[in-house]
Amino acid sequence: MPKPALATASLLTERLGRSHPRNEPLRTWLLCGCALGILAAFGTEAYRVLIGSNFHTVVAGHVYRCAQPSGHDVEKVVHDCGIRTVINLRGCCDPWPWYVDEARATHRFDVAQEDIRFSAGHLPSVDEVRRLVEALDMVEYPILLHCRRGADRTGVAAAVVLLLQTPAPLEQARRQLGMRYGHVAVGRPAFLNTFFDLYQAYLESRGLAHAPEIFRQWAKHEYCPAECRCTLEALGWPTSVDKDEHSVFRIRSRNTSMRAWRFCPGSNAGIHGEITVLDELGVMVFAGRAGLFDAQVAPQESIELTFAIPPIHRPGRYLVQVDMVDEQHCEFRQAGSEVLEQDIEVR
Repeated sequence: MPKPALATASLLTERLGRSHPRNEPLRTWLLCGCALGILAAFGTEAYRVLIGSNFHTVVAGHVYRCAQPSGHDVEKVVHDCGIRTVINLRGCCDPWPWYVDEARATHRFDVAQEDIRFSAGHLPSVDEVRRLVEALDMVEYPILLHCRRGADRTGVAAAVVLLLQTPAPLEQARRQLGMRYGHVAVGRPAFLNTFFDLYQAYLESRGLAHAPEIFRQWAKHEYCPAECRCTLEALGWPTSVDKDEHSVFRIRSRNTSMRAWRFCPGSNAGIHGEITVLDELGVMVFAGRAGLFDAQVAPQESIELTFAIPPIHRPGRYLVQVDMVDEQHCEFRQAGSEVLEQDIEVR
């Protein structure tokens, strides 16, 4: 006869074996129900972030963020959160309907509105970073930050708030630019992450740890948009040309940024000079490039570039503008550098 312990184990195994087929459908339904619940929750949140309001709290009772609000949304957030200032990171866009709707709503509910122009695809300009810091210092709180989707530009501004006004470390602040809010650091939106890379490099180069007063000093006085800063000098610019004749414009461009410029033969990568010619109505009649060759210009070094303009057949006054451009990023004017420009007369 088997030992009692062995008999008990054998009986238990037999019973479990008999009960397993009956429990399998229930177990499958439970697993499917859990999976569907998780997918439904994830889908709902993804919809809210990617298509819906994308509303989040940055600092409870103090700072909130969202996608472009409608007039009704402004009313709701003023009622629910006591918002006193809306910071619009898309800039003044009158007469676009979304902007007019927002401006009317903030006026109707006696809420201040600050328009600051950031881009979702390149580093913020020096001037606009300073304007954001000044606005955050002076506005009445609570505030609402927003851009179009509430993901990229809003993420930068929300991180700036944390770095200026809270003891949050840099890595924690940077999470405001994350997939949780709809930001994906791929392609042009990745340049927004570079803003904080530049601050990190500044700290490391000086052996500093982040502190709000250090970030304030950097943002207002030290920030340089990577390689996208220059000064331009005209070397040979005609003030008038005959119609149907070619003309030549020469400039000297000095690299005042913190990174070397790399020129390339192709026009789809690297740094180049850019020239545009506009007629009296502001319509562009020509755009061209210079510097389509291999070269490197270190910070504080200069390079001379020559632009050839084809014949302009209609007499009149035209505006010539010269800028530098990072082909994968932006024109330098978008990061705060001054454009070189001059009127010419076509006879």
